[in-house]
Amino acid sequence: MKIMFVLAGFVIMIAFCVISTSDIAQAEVVLGTGTDSLLGGDLTDPEDDGAPDADEGYNAIFTANEEPGFGGGEFSFNVFDNRLGPGNDKWCCGRGGGIPEEGLYVTAELEEAYALTHFTLSSANDVPARDPTVWEVQGSNDGEDFETIYAHDGDGFWSERLQVVLFEAGADFDVQTTAYRFFRHVTFDTASNPAGAYFQIGEIEYFGDANVTPVEPKSKLTTTWGRIKNAQ
Repeated sequence: MKIMFVLAGFVIMIAFCVISTSDIAQAEVVLGTGTDSLLGGDLTDPEDDGAPDADEGYNAIFTANEEPGFGGGEFSFNVFDNRLGPGNDKWCCGRGGGIPEEGLYVTAELEEAYALTHFTLSSANDVPARDPTVWEVQGSNDGEDFETIYAHDGDGFWSERLQVVLFEAGADFDVQTTAYRFFRHVTFDTASNPAGAYFQIGEIEYFGDANVTPVEPKSKLTTTWGRIKNAQ
């Protein structure tokens, strides 16, 4: 009888592991590394014809609370330049004093409201300790009151440099029933914060559905916390 109970226990453990692995497999997906792994055709540049140094050819207006601009440095708008690499192809590295209470954020303002269906976030070329560990993707319709769509609070999740990770509605965050004109990425912490050059991101791509009614600016969304997976 004891042997039967032991065997039953092993069966339950194996079943639990299989179920857990299956659940995790529905989480974030690694698309690869480098510029070629970006999806392209995102909401900020659906034609993939943006000229970053001139800030022309984009379907969005970009703003940031630190280092706003393209080209000439590792500025914040470089996360929308459709390129992964060092230097002008990333946003780095944070001013002295550490990340402010409101976080480090970069915003894309669109002409039309979209319900976010998926997005990609890419690591930069070096120093994993600069990767965001506490961050959010948020939406707004007035550019002032933002609601959390996706939130991550934990360790860095990239396993390689210049790695592109896909986050999807229904797997990593709630399927959206509201549409927004503003999307912003906010970093609240990194492993390096507040010492030295403590922050960097390679690229952000947003994708969405316009066939959803925009939400009033003060309406609230329920945050879904994603789970992490390095899928190869």
